[in-house]
Amino acid sequence: MSCYYFHFQVGSRLIRDTRGVELEEPHEIINCSAHIAVLLKRRACREPEWKEAIIHVEDKERRFSVFLPIARFADAIPRLQAN
Repeated sequence: MSCYYFHFQVGSRLIRDTRGVELEEPHEIINCSAHIAVLLKRRACREPEWKEAIIHVEDKERRFSVFLPIARFADAIPRLQAN
């Protein structure tokens, strides 16, 4: 298992994930990011910049880093909220 940190950036504001999430496989990053996008949407839905937000994922050693635009998950958000 590896620990991944899911930081959230909207505009110039960066909210750092200090706890991280243990994932068995790197492909779980997408599902975890989609889940985080749902949670963030619920809290930040009134902010107009929300659709330009980014989830920045990195591993504990900072050897792996990926930037995922939250808009990538826009189609999944209603489906995930229905569950």
